[in-house]
Amino acid sequence: MAAQANKLDEPTKAHITTVIQQSDYLHNLINDLLEMAELESDTFEPEFELLEIPHFLTEVKDMILPTAMEKGLVLTTDFASANLLMQTDKVRLQHSLLNILTNAIKFTERGSILIGYKAVYFRRRLGIEIFIRDTGRGMSAEFQKRRFQEFTRDDDLSEKEPRGTGLGLVIVKRMIEKLGGEITFESESKEGSEFFIRLPLRVITD
Repeated sequence: MAAQANKLDEPTKAHITTVIQQSDYLHNLINDLLEMAELESDTFEPEFELLEIPHFLTEVKDMILPTAMEKGLVLTTDFASANLLMQTDKVRLQHSLLNILTNAIKFTERGSILIGYKAVYFRRRLGIEIFIRDTGRGMSAEFQKRRFQEFTRDDDLSEKEPRGTGLGLVIVKRMIEKLGGEITFESESKEGSEFFIRLPLRVITD
């Protein structure tokens, strides 16, 4: 009898699940708002250091690999033959890439996620392009126009699909710009998305 009394009925389970989900959402929202405030403050200063790109991206891949494996997704790399060195803020670039990769995994039910890089000319100097490609649900044309606006969500998402705070990629965009770079993307509904982060290899200070 005691064991039966401890069992929760389905409505109670559903209510508890909703409370947990809302708590997680509020926790993430607070963290995102604090990060936005930091980025917009006059005291924000990136901490630049020299990174070996293949090693750095392998670290990022290894960090997100368990999450991809949980969904049965294949995580692959496409590293250029050149072992490039880049001067950037490791922690903040790592955070930006993990944000994009987490979204890619979240909205990809089957297939693969690719992370790679290549040397490019960026703003008339030698730079790097880091790209992340997924085979997920892609984005609607209307949503793509608003993708980097605050609190923006895709109206085409079903009620069962995961929803974020609408600030993640806004933070990524501002972070990359603080590092002297830019972020763009290409996407097609039901065909997947690809994000491109372009950064200078060497930071030029005034």
